[in-house]
Amino acid sequence: MMLVSMAACKSNPNVVPGVRPQPDDGTEESSTSIETGKILPAWMEGEMDIHFINTTTGECTFIIFPDGTQMLIDAASSTVATNSNRNTTNAGIRSRWDPTLTSTRGSEIIADHIKKCMEWTGNNTLDYVVFTHFDNDHIGGYTSDLPLSSNSSGYRLNGASEILDLFDVSKLIDRGYPDYNYPIDLVNQASNRSCIKNYVEAVRWHVENEGLNAEIFKPGVSTQIVPKTGDFDVKVQNVAVNGEIWTGTGTSVTKTFPALSEITVADPSDIKGTDNCPFENICSCVMKISYGNFDFFAGGDLQYNSRSTYAWKDAELPCAKAVGQVELMKANHHGVTNTNQADALKYLNPQAIVVCSWVDCHPRTSVLDIMGKTLPEADIFITNFWKGTRPDGVDDQVTEEEAARVKGYDGHIIIRVTDGGMKYNVVTTTDSDGTMTVKSVSGPYSSR
Repeated sequence: MMLVSMAACKSNPNVVPGVRPQPDDGTEESSTSIETGKILPAWMEGEMDIHFINTTTGECTFIIFPDGTQMLIDAASSTVATNSNRNTTNAGIRSRWDPTLTSTRGSEIIADHIKKCMEWTGNNTLDYVVFTHFDNDHIGGYTSDLPLSSNSSGYRLNGASEILDLFDVSKLIDRGYPDYNYPIDLVNQASNRSCIKNYVEAVRWHVENEGLNAEIFKPGVSTQIVPKTGDFDVKVQNVAVNGEIWTGTGTSVTKTFPALSEITVADPSDIKGTDNCPFENICSCVMKISYGNFDFFAGGDLQYNSRSTYAWKDAELPCAKAVGQVELMKANHHGVTNTNQADALKYLNPQAIVVCSWVDCHPRTSVLDIMGKTLPEADIFITNFWKGTRPDGVDDQVTEEEAARVKGYDGHIIIRVTDGGMKYNVVTTTDSDGTMTVKSVSGPYSSR
């Protein structure tokens, strides 16, 4: 795999934005020319691409808006080693492809993929980078043997920090800037504080030395993330963050989580068991991204632990109610237990569900069962789908019926929206060879 360098991110004079490169035989290509066994045709102006980039180390979504504006959501780069822990074993999915054997960081794979997309768009800037929350599989893990940034000895390269070093970023948005103190002092008290500190050091260096525009995610608004032009019917609706949840009307939000002044934590390394302290996943930045009639729900790691005792801990259902029906949803929190509940799925009613998986029990078989019973007509796509024996005591083996409902898996999952948002295809491409060769195509689906 050829990995991106700073030089590779410079302008390409041979690329004309919005013009698809022509095939060698001189015939014109279109989205209908997506064929298995061939490289995915280049994005073209007027199309919206949503790339669920597979690194086997977490979650990452790269979006090209119809005018060529580009947004990255999360940077999958956990440092969890292959088969290092029973509850997070990934030996099954990595039997197909294990980037860690070549010491390849997830952010290197992401950067290489983005660079190829930038050749399509002619836009060498990440206009928006959003980090939904501060878990290692979303912003990058940390170990002391990671390479130091050439900018500063204050942070090492992996995940978000490496993306910031490799690309020009116009605006960074996360759930904690600038204080990173909700619900606790994240840099000094969180269980993964070394990872968060590395991330924060990188953000602050780029703000102070390169003028990076960094902001906290603003719930309820649709003006924080906007395409560079107004030529297409595109809208990014901020839905929720830190327990402030959009009501579905205007810009109004409801505050559901305890205020910072009300939070007391006996053990900052284990806040999941406390009754008044939100844990990291349900603090996620949540969005609805729309192009014409096409809607995409991006819920980060939303879930609903302990909602029977503490109703406010269910951020998943109120977000689904506010958003309503969509065409596409990213399965919340990789499809683990206590996520993607039936009542939330009924409100969202997606035609397609993408699971960003990076351990063998993603998604849980119980969640696959809920999806199948609640939305029998929805198609499911999974970046890594291990159908073999799952970790002892963690999950049952996937049934033939459950496996049959998965339409595409083991690769990058790419949604290409066309016709002003009226139609879309879901494409599974190769991941390990860096070519985006098409493995399967589902669709076209008609937006509702």
